[in-house]
Amino acid sequence: MSQVVVSTECPSCGGPLDLSEGANAIRCPSCGSDLLVTGRKQVLSYWVKPKVKAEVAGAAARTGRLEARVACTRLFFVPFYRLTGHDFQWQDVPPKPEPESAVFSHRAEAERLEVDIPLGSMLGWGADLLLGKKAGDVVRDLLGAPAKADRPLDVVVLPLPPGGPAREAGPGQVQLLDRYVETTFPAADLPELGVPSLGVRAQTLRVSLFERERLAALGTIVPAQVTAEQAMTRGLAARGFQHVVYRQVLGRILSVIYFPLWVVELTRADERWLTVVDGLAETVVQPRAPLALYEALERSSAHEPRTVGLRPLVCPNCGWALPLAPDDVVFVCGSCHRTWQIHGVELTDMPHEIADVGTDEARPGPAADQVYLPFWHLAAATGEPPAWAPAFRYRRLRALHELTARLTAKPPAYRPWTGERPALHGCFYDAEDASLLARFEAAGRHRTPRAVQAATESPLAFAAARLVWLPFRREAQSLFDPSTGLALQEALLG
Repeated sequence: MSQVVVSTECPSCGGPLDLSEGANAIRCPSCGSDLLVTGRKQVLSYWVKPKVKAEVAGAAARTGRLEARVACTRLFFVPFYRLTGHDFQWQDVPPKPEPESAVFSHRAEAERLEVDIPLGSMLGWGADLLLGKKAGDVVRDLLGAPAKADRPLDVVVLPLPPGGPAREAGPGQVQLLDRYVETTFPAADLPELGVPSLGVRAQTLRVSLFERERLAALGTIVPAQVTAEQAMTRGLAARGFQHVVYRQVLGRILSVIYFPLWVVELTRADERWLTVVDGLAETVVQPRAPLALYEALERSSAHEPRTVGLRPLVCPNCGWALPLAPDDVVFVCGSCHRTWQIHGVELTDMPHEIADVGTDEARPGPAADQVYLPFWHLAAATGEPPAWAPAFRYRRLRALHELTARLTAKPPAYRPWTGERPALHGCFYDAEDASLLARFEAAGRHRTPRAVQAATESPLAFAAARLVWLPFRREAQSLFDPSTGLALQEALLG
């Protein structure tokens, strides 16, 4: 997934500081200070600086309407929600078409398999995002995809060579679908505005931390009307997927971006109307809107948006400098060896251990061919066996589910590590994410849609969580886990 670049200033030296949205730590390039970025899993607010001036916006609004006169030009900062995350879904398998179906016969003659992949997934990006929708349609036509009107919304059909993967489940069962979620939509009820989303531009935006005084000096701040809970529901709506039985989304980041839009009032004879101009691209996004749009944009709100915080990256227990790892949610102190998980503005002490699966009591230290990957051990609150879930990021989401299923079914046998501590791989998913993945895996064991749905009505509850680093053996370009028999491509680790 793409990441928005956030521009701010170092609290230590005042120098310019750029970080990626979702980063949890950063080093100042000016003074070298290591800083903790607070606000994780909170709805943080940013704003985009306008590049278009008022007179330019007015000229753009009059394009094609030279007889119209500009009566007023005002700048508004309109809020848009942006949601990203890693989506896991259990879907029921739709029935296959009958053999006499024309579509089935056509595909049979082509002698090829096809698989539906969401455009939001890694395989579905490419042509649409880089070249635009029309170019994406051309690519799909070259691939032999069905006509656009016949495809579900936001789904592309890619042909697979003979012998490719078949469906995981048959009719009457559930199958796993994984994808990357990335979407933007208005945070206020403004249908007349004509801007349903920020589109692909959100992937390349440079934003700044929300500052009410700076925005108010430039224009009018439009308050967000959609709550965070409503935004999460809308952002996670699986458009085009009518067969979703159960889903969980890990690594969620929900933020608000205040985007500059010029509203130009035009008059001609006895007519008056509003034209909306993009404050960055200088393009007309709504050529004709009613004057009532002013009233909708000028609503007041006392809510003060949250922003990122920055403070020294040090251990809360001993004051030792914590290791700099921008994408990690857990920091292991090299002095007191305590483990800290960030949530909001706090660092919480988390129990942890390193697994020793060797048999040599006198082993002097960690083996050079081993990589220690973190897992969450979740103790169930209802007497169920404990669950295991990966804490590290892996580019193929399906492998995370497979590891969860296998380790939960057959927990690894180990003893706590003693002696020289090995190098530990970082954690991308926190304990909350792990519990979501464990519940998703547990629900999918039932296989049938009705049973999966019934399992979700009484999800697993977990009483405690601790981190366990398990050793994986490096073999060529892969990391092999002896306990599950799974091999991961090391290049796909986060």
